[in-house]
Amino acid sequence: MLVILFIIISAIGFFADFKKAVQSLEYFDKIYLIGAAIFGFGNDFIKFFRWHLYIKKLSIKVNFFTDLKIFLCGLAMSVTPVKFGYTIKNYIIENITKTPFKKTLSATFAEIYVDFLILSVISLIGMFYLQKFSILGAILIIAVSIIFYPKIFKQIFVKLRTILPYTIRKYYVVLKDMVSFFTIGLFSEVILITILAWTSEGVSLSLILKGFGFDVNIIKTTVIFGFATLVGSLSMLPGGLIVSDITLFGLLIYIGIPAYVSLPATILARICTLWLSVIVGNTALFVNRKAFFGVKK
Repeated sequence: MLVILFIIISAIGFFADFKKAVQSLEYFDKIYLIGAAIFGFGNDFIKFFRWHLYIKKLSIKVNFFTDLKIFLCGLAMSVTPVKFGYTIKNYIIENITKTPFKKTLSATFAEIYVDFLILSVISLIGMFYLQKFSILGAILIIAVSIIFYPKIFKQIFVKLRTILPYTIRKYYVVLKDMVSFFTIGLFSEVILITILAWTSEGVSLSLILKGFGFDVNIIKTTVIFGFATLVGSLSMLPGGLIVSDITLFGLLIYIGIPAYVSLPATILARICTLWLSVIVGNTALFVNRKAFFGVKK
């Protein structure tokens, strides 16, 4: 209920200072936008190495650069609920290697899974760091973190699979493959890569705020961006649209950034992260349409 109230109040503020927000863009130091775009896209580029680790673990015969192109094509589907559109990568691999779609699906599920886990931890840390600790919020986030812990998640699924719909139950083998990724060595690498990826988005937001004349440290911006992304993902809306934006806007105001700066900062942050990835992804799809799909025009 408190989250809904927060979103409603933030939504009102989101549109309240629109005129001043447009004016504030005149004073924005554009040089910071370049760095913000590089680090914003850095989130997805860093995650490619996580994806490549999964593909190697599955013994899929795809070379590094082909795999990179496949991964970039997947970014075209960034604006899908909980990133499920990323399964286009599995379809492409099936097209070019004849590897069954289901065999590589575990890699995509693992990506989404680890992102949820890390974002939950970041959000919990943020509650203490931003001194906005809530018992209810902490319980919810800890619950999500525990549920998404690999072994616990598998045990829960095993116990529930008999009552789950067949459409979900038939993916049990995919889940087993996904859990096999989480050996101590591989899981440690994956966690490190994911933390670096989300920190990259934090750097992007920090640079955008710097362009408006506000110094906000990277830890704080990473926590803010991470929490806003988690809330947006849980909303199940494509790309967390509106919910992530309004949450990010509200949190920026909470740490002392004026509403007329928080609004353009939020828009620029989303352009440098989500929308830049969508543009790169669609470009990759267009360039590789013949190689991956046999489309000539």
